[in-house]
Amino acid sequence: MKKLFHSNHYIYLSIFRILISVHVFKKYLQVFFNKDLITDATFLQGAPLDPVFQIMGIQQATIFQNINIIISLILILSILFAFGIFRYITPLLLFISVEIVQRAYPFILNGGDNLLKFILLYMIFTDCYRYFTVNNSKELKKDSISYFMNQISVLSIKIHLSLIYLVSALFKFNAKVWFSGVATYYTLQIERFKGTDMNSVLAKNGTFVTLSTYVTLFWELLFPFLVWHKTGKYFVFALGIMIHLGIYIFMMIHDFEILFMMCYGFLITDEEWKKARLYLKRGIFLLKKKRLKREYVA
Repeated sequence: MKKLFHSNHYIYLSIFRILISVHVFKKYLQVFFNKDLITDATFLQGAPLDPVFQIMGIQQATIFQNINIIISLILILSILFAFGIFRYITPLLLFISVEIVQRAYPFILNGGDNLLKFILLYMIFTDCYRYFTVNNSKELKKDSISYFMNQISVLSIKIHLSLIYLVSALFKFNAKVWFSGVATYYTLQIERFKGTDMNSVLAKNGTFVTLSTYVTLFWELLFPFLVWHKTGKYFVFALGIMIHLGIYIFMMIHDFEILFMMCYGFLITDEEWKKARLYLKRGIFLLKKKRLKREYVA
C-alpha cells in the first residue's frame, strides 16, 4: 500500500488535465448546439425537483432560464483548465458548473456523467500543472498536505474506477442474460446500439456471443484485483481498451467509453512513462542505425 501511495503520476495528471478539458468542452458544446431540446417547455415540465437545490433555496427555473450562460461558462472554464490558468480555482468552478447542469437536467445524463463529476472533483486536489502549462508547478514536498491530497486524489480515481467495474460485474452475475452468456446477443439486436452492419452478423455467431459476454463479465470482476499488480494491470488495461473500443464502434456509446479509457493512464506511474519513453527512443535509434547501415551497404 505504501508503494501505491508514493507512486507519482504527475506526467499523466498533466496529460489528463488536457484530455478531460477537451472531453468536457466537446460534450457541452454539443449540449449548447442542441439547447433547444433541453429548453423545450414540455421537457422542462417533466424535470424532477432536485433536493439539493431545494435545501439551498435555489430555484430550478432560474437555472433553466440561464442555461446558456452556465454552458458558456463551462466551455470557458474547460479552455482555462486545459491551459492550467487560475489552477485550483478553475477546476473547482468547472466542477460546480457541471454539477449544476447535471442536477438540473438528469434526463440528459448517461453512465459516464456520474464518473465525470467525481473525476472533476478529484482533479481539484491534484497537482496536474507540472507539465504543459505556461508556468509549470514546482515539485511538492512529500511531507506537505498538498502532496498528501494529490496522492489521495489519484488513489481515489483508481479505487472509484475499480469499484465501478466490481459493482457492474456483481450486478451482471445476478442478471440471467449475463449469467447464461447471451447478453451480447440481445444488446446487438437493439436498434439504438446498432453501430455497424456487422452487428446482426455477430449476434448470430454463438461463439462470439458467448465469448464476448463471459470475457466482459470476468474482466470486470478481475479488474479491481489485477489493476494493482505490476504486470496484471497491463492485461486488464489492454483488454479494457479492446472492450471499450468495441462498445464505441458497435454500440455507438461514445463519451462514456472515451472517459473510461482516459482513466486507464493512471495505472501507469511516472517511472513507467519515463521507461517507455526511453525504450521508444532506443527503438527509433536502432531503426535509424539499421537504415543507415543498409544505405551504406547499398
